[in-house]
Amino acid sequence: MSATYTNQPGIRDIDTVRFEIDDKDCIPETDAALSDEEIQYLIDTNTHILLAAAAAADAVSGLYADGVSKKSVGDLSIDYANGGQSQQYASLAKQLRRRAARKASGYAGGISKADKESMRDETDRVQPVFEMGMHDSPGTSLVGDRGVIDY
Repeated sequence: MSATYTNQPGIRDIDTVRFEIDDKDCIPETDAALSDEEIQYLIDTNTHILLAAAAAADAVSGLYADGVSKKSVGDLSIDYANGGQSQQYASLAKQLRRRAARKASGYAGGISKADKESMRDETDRVQPVFEMGMHDSPGTSLVGDRGVIDY
């Protein structure tokens, strides 16, 4: 298990995740909540770095979650400090997912002439069912999934 933080969030993905979940204390390596290999797995299995950080926060939340934050037996009462940390990491995971959702963007293709031409030149794209000028030759027919439709 290795755990490193080189103070390069935004450049090094593992550092970005560690920065977002505040898991930067890697000296000694046992102080880190997650190993580099675990973080790399989360990066590889998520579509966005903030979603990887949210998954890491969930994992750390699970480490701290013992199901009990307070326990009382008679006059004796014990307050587990980690119960609060579990909730904090779970809340952080929700915040990171919201941030990732705001970063999502749509794509509207075919707006410019060059974009339309490049899509038309793409040989492996699915051919459109409808095209401009498809009805310019009267008397032709279109074979559909329900048979022949004459125009």
